[in-house]
Amino acid sequence: MKRTNFILFALFLLLSLGQLWAQEQKPYKPAATFKGDTLRYLEYNYTIRQSQYIGKTIGEALKDLEYPVVYVTGIYQIGDGPSRLAGLFFVVRQMGTEPNELKDYYIRIWFADPPILDEYQEASKGSGNNLSPQVYNFIKDLKVSSISSNQYIFKDPVLLEGQRRATERTNEMIRRAIEENKRINNNPSGQ
Repeated sequence: MKRTNFILFALFLLLSLGQLWAQEQKPYKPAATFKGDTLRYLEYNYTIRQSQYIGKTIGEALKDLEYPVVYVTGIYQIGDGPSRLAGLFFVVRQMGTEPNELKDYYIRIWFADPPILDEYQEASKGSGNNLSPQVYNFIKDLKVSSISSNQYIFKDPVLLEGQRRATERTNEMIRRAIEENKRINNNPSGQ
């Protein structure tokens, strides 16, 4: 059982490292490359290449964004201690009259060291949901812990195919581990 778990863990680690290496090797592509397909631009540059931004500042991540930010909305962390601003949605294309996390085109950035929510609300006073200079100055030096595009509306066939193959590989590894475990349990002496 321990051997099977170790083999599964090693395979998972190897696949994960391979995917991270592949992500890091991809260069930034300008919006013109995607011929007006905003979603593919966001998927490629901010979901597939997300490791490029981790540890960098929000200002550095937004400097690469070639679309104007239509509105900004927060992700809040409430619990013990003061409430914090865990991250922000930077929406570049709104698909309806009301903000909608399932339909709007955005990048979502999580902060490595979330600021206190009251401080953010003070900085954004009078800005509504706009990325005003006051809001930008408040967030520009915060470090990125995670970044991605709207994953609810993936269209990129390469990304979807990669997800399908990864799921198939994982299911195959699980199936093999279960079979190996059954074989070991049915024949405890190893004969």
